[in-house]
Amino acid sequence: MKVRFAPLMIWLVAMLVLAGCGPAPVATQAPAVAEPTTAPETARVVNRAGVELPPDAAPLDQQVMRYAESEATWLTWDASVYDENVGDMYAWPDSCVRPDEFYEPQPNACTSWEVSDDGLTWTFHLQEDKIWSDDTPVTADDWVFTLQRYARADYDFEWFYSMAGIVNWGGVVSGDVPPEELGVKAVDDYTFTITTERPAPYLIKIMADVWVVPKHIVKDRLDDGTWAFNEENWVSCGPYIMEAYEKGKQLVFVANDKYTGPFPPLNDKIVVSFMEPEVRWTTYKNGELDAIGGGYQADLPPSAMAEVMANPELQKQLIAWPNFITYYLFFDTWNPPFDNLLVRQAFSHAVNRDLLVEGPLKYQAVPAYSMNPPGFPGESVEELKSVQAFDPALAASLLEQAGYPGGQGFPNLTLYTREADPALLSAAEAIAAMIKENLGVTVEVQDLEYSIYMESMYKQKGEKGGDFVFGIVPYEFDFVDGSNLLSVWGGCETEGADMSEMPGRHTWYNQDYNKLLCDAGVIFGDEEQRNELYAEAERMLLEDVALVPVYHGIFVAMVKPDIRGKMLELGEDGVITWMRHRFSSRESLIYRSTQPRE
Repeated sequence: MKVRFAPLMIWLVAMLVLAGCGPAPVATQAPAVAEPTTAPETARVVNRAGVELPPDAAPLDQQVMRYAESEATWLTWDASVYDENVGDMYAWPDSCVRPDEFYEPQPNACTSWEVSDDGLTWTFHLQEDKIWSDDTPVTADDWVFTLQRYARADYDFEWFYSMAGIVNWGGVVSGDVPPEELGVKAVDDYTFTITTERPAPYLIKIMADVWVVPKHIVKDRLDDGTWAFNEENWVSCGPYIMEAYEKGKQLVFVANDKYTGPFPPLNDKIVVSFMEPEVRWTTYKNGELDAIGGGYQADLPPSAMAEVMANPELQKQLIAWPNFITYYLFFDTWNPPFDNLLVRQAFSHAVNRDLLVEGPLKYQAVPAYSMNPPGFPGESVEELKSVQAFDPALAASLLEQAGYPGGQGFPNLTLYTREADPALLSAAEAIAAMIKENLGVTVEVQDLEYSIYMESMYKQKGEKGGDFVFGIVPYEFDFVDGSNLLSVWGGCETEGADMSEMPGRHTWYNQDYNKLLCDAGVIFGDEEQRNELYAEAERMLLEDVALVPVYHGIFVAMVKPDIRGKMLELGEDGVITWMRHRFSSRESLIYRSTQPRE
């Protein structure tokens, strides 16, 4: 299935125009791609990996991409995903499959795969000439070790891989089952299998984020990640390899001359400077960075975006695209006052999303009325838009029916945010003001550190009560499948489990919803049927007001005009994207040209 973004891009254009931004951003227009000039034979540019660049490429010493990131603790994906220095983006490993621009899995280190008739066993075939940069072959044992390594209790991304439902996953994580009994087995040097507890048609999409770990280097699957700080361990089977790590300063990657795969490196070198978001815009304008933005940090705050939209030359460097992410309000629906559906309905009609995206979220969001964003499999954006439409009169009436006329007798609330950036904090304050104005309920906003927020949220569910009754939080897609965002709210139930032990991360439970997700999750070969069930489940979710969707995020990036390549071409879906970690290796798809984009 090809994922289409057209509806969200239309909203994006409308939002920018309403904001008085002038011309639309580059994301909606194809940059003029100049025909490469015919260069003399002596002008051929070949990088250190032996890859010949396009004829219009700048000299080799200019084939350096300069980026900026905040410094983190670890160097590799297998140590941490949330506290890692983006090494996986450029070097170290390679993934089993790589998604294309439509998020469809394409062969990479895994050249082919098949599924058993019962849908429980996947067989993966590996590229047989793939080697680590120290000439050690990449074999099925590396892939088995990788998944065993991911299945550990202290790994902050273990939850993601648990969604595959691999046999004995939970037991290996808890230590009750030895790693050798995990449902991942090597058949021979270049074949491995994964067996799941129940059919999981989306497993192939999860494999796009399985980045192979060098077993001969790491050895101990429980290593905390310190192995990567030893320069002698810097091996790679991906397009790039780490050349230098200067703590407090930078990471340097160079093209890997031992790489054999479908995405050979174009850039010769990548320099990632450790730099806080607040200074990146100025640094970019000074010509010291080649690209900024395209992520969650505030590289391009509203003030910078206003400057961009007022300058035609800067607009040519702007890329904007919709991200599959939803920011939503949630409640403790198991306890008063939000155990009353009328109360939740009142809150759902009290938030003016249009004012938010025209105000504190300018350039960064479009209104959300559903959990699944536009273009996502199974989404029903237009059909669901009226369920929680802004209607302050209806909101006040519903709250009165619930026994709180004008907010009288309703407890004061705290709206919790999670390490919010200034724009989200301003949006939360605006939501609090709307609730006060439209419902008469007093709301205080409190921002919490990431870990404290998540611990509080899970504790509220585990103990079926507490003070964490009202919050706003985002959820971004992990893989493009109709099950993904909806799994935040439920899934297949375990017989005899307590309500607090049911799937999902919030204090909301609906048995019918869980059955729909479970039934859809085992259907192979009929995406239309699966997505019909997901659409039915999402309507149930919204009508019961498990959440109040507020906005879908938009990513923006600035890219210097002399950077060209496939990554900067307009796709069939009308979108140019600079999404670093969701697609094929970006630095295999861009280079520095002598002919700037127009």
